[in-house]
Amino acid sequence: MPFARVALLATAARALVAPVPAAQKAAPLASSAAELDGMIGTSIECGDVAWDPLELSQWRDVNEMRACELANGRAAMLGWVGWLWPQVFGLWQGGSVKTTDPIDAIMQVPTAAWCQFVVFCGAIEANKLNWEKGLVGSGVPEKPFFDPFGLYPEDAEGQKRMQLRELKNARTAMIGFAGLFVNHFMSGAVPGLGGFK
Repeated sequence: MPFARVALLATAARALVAPVPAAQKAAPLASSAAELDGMIGTSIECGDVAWDPLELSQWRDVNEMRACELANGRAAMLGWVGWLWPQVFGLWQGGSVKTTDPIDAIMQVPTAAWCQFVVFCGAIEANKLNWEKGLVGSGVPEKPFFDPFGLYPEDAEGQKRMQLRELKNARTAMIGFAGLFVNHFMSGAVPGLGGFK
């Protein structure tokens, strides 16, 4: 009941505040607006503009935020596959994990395996940092950090298409992984995921 009173008072108090005219609202910094206009990812899903509804580009480097978005998207793509794989294809034979429930499986993984995983991820990140500084690799900044099969196109138009595909798949995977996570704790909350834990 106290929450309802506070919410009612907050709503009533909002009515007494004068609206801010559109001219007084903070506009994105000119440099960030220019960086956003040229970024990959401005497509029909976002109204042909860069997706920045909270105007975070005012406070952070746009390229750094894009790198974080891609890193989280890549992790979500792997996480989505890792979440569904045991439920569809079963568990690996002889492993220490005996459940297809992904949350319970986290606790069944041995500590040594987690240590190996952390060291492996750290080695990849250290190598990527050295590549960005030009200390290792081909020395060609236009080439991606990891492309063992040479799938990254040579022409600029093909590179833009590949980057847009990766970004769209990353965004879809982040939404999909969030849906799996919500469905795990609230069964039936996400349509179409009724058979998955």
